[in-house]
Amino acid sequence: MVYNTEGIVLRTRNMGEADKVVTLYTRDHGKVSAAARGARRPRSRLLGPTQVFTHGRYMLFKGRQLDTLSQGEIIHSYQKLREDLDDMAAAMYLTELMDLFLEDGEPSPDLFQLLQMTLQLGSAGRFPLALRIFELRLMALLGYEPQLQQCLSCGSQVMDAVAFSAEGGVVCENCRSQVSRIRSIGKGTYEWMKRLSQWDLERAAILHPSPAVLQEIQTVMAEYIAFRLDRPLKSLQFLQSLEPQP
Repeated sequence: MVYNTEGIVLRTRNMGEADKVVTLYTRDHGKVSAAARGARRPRSRLLGPTQVFTHGRYMLFKGRQLDTLSQGEIIHSYQKLREDLDDMAAAMYLTELMDLFLEDGEPSPDLFQLLQMTLQLGSAGRFPLALRIFELRLMALLGYEPQLQQCLSCGSQVMDAVAFSAEGGVVCENCRSQVSRIRSIGKGTYEWMKRLSQWDLERAAILHPSPAVLQEIQTVMAEYIAFRLDRPLKSLQFLQSLEPQP
């Protein structure tokens, strides 16, 4: 069976002397892995469309164990993300999260749009903001949305949260001593977490949280995602190694 789909390349690995196995997140079919025959040859028509982070249109043949990618047309190459070390590290973090959290198949137009718009915002120089939006929205779309309105322990309405638990959300002052994996957060950080969880993605570029707020959100979301995955992220460790040290 032949199928056509729009997709974004999450990762690739070499196969044989000149082939690749390409993992795509597609709009219509979810996560798909396919063999791209000869894609590593310099003159191959598949060389460009199978570069990591590329957004394109693809023709694939359904296989018993592995599909075959036969044609590709680039919509957006995101070449800059492969040329700048900081951008590449950020984009690798995005694609590793998608790859680890998602099983094959299970399409989600909302997830596809989130990945697409995060890459767009990141390629415009806004990765510190784009990654924080992506983390919060990804967790929500996967059914792991952190609790930001009620206390994780007692369920009471939280107006001025000052603590976040990696087990899943904010904690009121009365319950702080009863919940594990607690980290203090500023009131401004709490308000920005709520805003980034709800803001229209297409208008996200107008938002300008302070670097301190973005750093604090990065810290708590990294702990929350690590708790959910129960494993470290190689790409996050690489990304953090590139950040200026205090």
